[in-house]
Amino acid sequence: MLGRDPAVWVIDPGTGAVAKRAVDVVRFEPKSVVLSGGVAPGERIVTGGIQALYPGQRVRVLESN
Repeated sequence: MLGRDPAVWVIDPGTGAVAKRAVDVVRFEPKSVVLSGGVAPGERIVTGGIQALYPGQRVRVLESN
């Protein structure tokens, strides 16, 4: 299901664990990607180091100032 299809790693806010989730891509823009489904408003996704993740792995969110 998620082999070559568009997907993102979503972070569970309670545990910090990640899960891979299929998404529907509408279009690519210069600094963003527009999705039509797969994530809900407010959910956090991983944007760096995704090639080394595995389901259930715990990650730490780095806050920007």
